[in-house]
Amino acid sequence: EEKLQSILDAGRWAPSVMNIQPWRFIVIKDQEVKKKIKETCEKTISFLHQESGWKWLGKYPVDFLEQAPILIAVTADPKNTGAEQFLPGRGEGYAFSCCAAVQNMLLAAHAEGLAGLWYTLYEKEDLKAILQLPAEIDLLSLIVIGYASKPLKEVPRKPLNELITVIE
Repeated sequence: EEKLQSILDAGRWAPSVMNIQPWRFIVIKDQEVKKKIKETCEKTISFLHQESGWKWLGKYPVDFLEQAPILIAVTADPKNTGAEQFLPGRGEGYAFSCCAAVQNMLLAAHAEGLAGLWYTLYEKEDLKAILQLPAEIDLLSLIVIGYASKPLKEVPRKPLNELITVIE
């Protein structure tokens, strides 16, 4: 519980557009709810595998959604966004702010010796129904938190020179 509170507090301290702090965190511990989430995510992955033809998706088990002790749903009301909402085609400041909260929570989990995963392979409306979220609330991601069952592999990164453009 102490580690969980530290992770949630890290999310709370994330920067946000106009300091609106639009995020709301739903901590999911209930096994039946996690089972329903896993089942709907399996359906989503099956659909994505068929639509994309990506072979790796067919081999992507999501048992961890049920096995992990904690899932955190990151939600927000899109009305809680910044001034960019008045620019044509904009209004995503609330989502960017929630992404900062997700990163803070993942970094806090790592600092606590836990494994974390930013998970988004789900149909929003299906998960919103499971979590009983009102229609106007956006579900931005799930964070999966627990102890790793085996040592984590280093994740490859692109070289920095491929990611930078300098305008002088």
